[in-house]
Amino acid sequence: MKSTMASSETNQAETNQERRLVDCVFPAQRPAPRGLAVVVGMVAVAALSLLLNGCSEFVSNLSPTPTVPSNQTIPSPTPLPLPENATVGARILARGYLRVGIRYDIPPFGYITDEGGVAGFGVDMGHELARRWLGNPQAVEFQQIRTDTAIEHLQAGNVDIVITNLVHTQEREELVDFTLPFFIDGHALLIRTSDAVSITEPGDLQGRPIAALSWTDAADVLQASVPFTLTFRTFDRFDAAVAALGQGEVDAVTELRSRLFWGNRLLPETTIVGQHTSASVAFAFPEDNAFFADLVNLTFQEIVSDGTYAEIYTRWFPLEYPPTVEHWPGSGSVPSLAETPQTFNAPDTIAAIQQRGYLVVAMPTDRSPFAYLDAAGVPVGYEVNLVQRLAGRWLGDPAAVSFVTTTIEGGREMVHNGQADIVIGGLRHTRALERELDFSLTTYWGGEGLLVWAGTPITNLMALNGQPVAVLETSQSVFQQAMDETGARSTVMPQPTLDAAVSLLEGGYVVAVVADRADMLGRAYATPGMGVLPMRLAYIPMAVGLPPGDSDFRDLVNLTLLAMKADGEFDALYTAWFDDSPPTMEAWPGAPTHSLRLTLETQVTPEG
Repeated sequence: MKSTMASSETNQAETNQERRLVDCVFPAQRPAPRGLAVVVGMVAVAALSLLLNGCSEFVSNLSPTPTVPSNQTIPSPTPLPLPENATVGARILARGYLRVGIRYDIPPFGYITDEGGVAGFGVDMGHELARRWLGNPQAVEFQQIRTDTAIEHLQAGNVDIVITNLVHTQEREELVDFTLPFFIDGHALLIRTSDAVSITEPGDLQGRPIAALSWTDAADVLQASVPFTLTFRTFDRFDAAVAALGQGEVDAVTELRSRLFWGNRLLPETTIVGQHTSASVAFAFPEDNAFFADLVNLTFQEIVSDGTYAEIYTRWFPLEYPPTVEHWPGSGSVPSLAETPQTFNAPDTIAAIQQRGYLVVAMPTDRSPFAYLDAAGVPVGYEVNLVQRLAGRWLGDPAAVSFVTTTIEGGREMVHNGQADIVIGGLRHTRALERELDFSLTTYWGGEGLLVWAGTPITNLMALNGQPVAVLETSQSVFQQAMDETGARSTVMPQPTLDAAVSLLEGGYVVAVVADRADMLGRAYATPGMGVLPMRLAYIPMAVGLPPGDSDFRDLVNLTLLAMKADGEFDALYTAWFDDSPPTMEAWPGAPTHSLRLTLETQVTPEG
């Protein structure tokens, strides 16, 4: 499922847009080494381009990138030359600075200022990564990319990371790696602020003229969202469409939200409303670099947790809250760039499966309802069924799985060492484990919950007011925060173990137990009349564990999960085991370019 060079892109409309865009396109520029935040050379040409294309007013409305201190020293580069399979981290250390790919023509993600510098969300985030990884926010070089060339630049090693409005599509997932989304794009409407009461969604556009670009699919997407025929006026230029809105010739402009921000600054008396599609936008970086993937993902977690992400986001998107980023529990797990290995050879789990003809899955025996052995010693559980469904789609036989029973810790070690393809058993996706394994998309949300008797009046936190509650010691802070938010007060009885807490519930000494719901579900399944409420006091992502650094296999797992989600198989399996709503999954538009069915080199019946 790997390609050495991305020769095409999923969204051809994006490619056409960038090649035909005459509103604010800047000439290709390559900043000098350690060009840092300011682009050197060709400034006059860039400024002329701004004037010719009518963008100077737009750019002047945007604040330049904040000044960053430069009194720190860039770490000394490591000796050259580097081996051909050098890791991304080794290349950064060797040159002494980070290379970030950004677009120069898509404010507020990235653009050229009147002074010839580059600014935007991607620029500020690039400085932040350089500060955390190299000790100097100025140790960064920004290189111009287009959406249709971003993957090529990553694969060729021209840039280390791309931070722009690059949508995480299923096709791109097969070519590079992505972080969790930092921006949720999608089709929306740009309207005059004076119309904000009468136009809030696509359904309010009946009989109103709408501007759409002739070379994107926005009109088709909008038409598909309503049951009546819409009236469109097409434009070849985005600024012309926005001008028509300002002159009252149309009542809305339909486009991707990331582009409508541009229109909002061209015409400040406008508002973005009515988003009707969703697509994840994330940092992109080269695949099959396990250490660098951990560095990027864990740094992003830290940037979110300490408030830096929200600060940078609201600086460039001041009219909205930043999207909620999936939180991986734990702290202090971000590796140092100095720890980066010089080389890394990615495992080939897919080839191993094709050769043997079945999956090898490590599982515990007692982790109900995720993975356990029934009275006859047969593997059962939600995740057991899930990997069987994966085997059915990949190999044509749900029984093509060999389950190896072990502990959770033993299973993690087996996967890490290449002795198993997958480990299951309700693994929490923590920051510490991110450095040990790769993970699938989230397949279950753990986190603190309430274990109660069926028929109890306890259905929410307010019902605990004045009541005795057994709280696992590790869950006390979460419970206290949740109770403080509701204003209720209960008698807390801290307990060192889940067994001790459940004993109090069974004896009638407390009305509820507070602990991680994933741990309590097994007790609830085994005890008639006992159940875990659907509510969660916190959210901890849980997923299946995968071999570290094998991007192709992780892609196969995640793209298959998305296919199962799309056709309803995932939700049907989930509701067979749980009584709450199935987890949503990231919106990756498009479809895989490779088949999710594996070609076998042999046909062997698994023993387990």
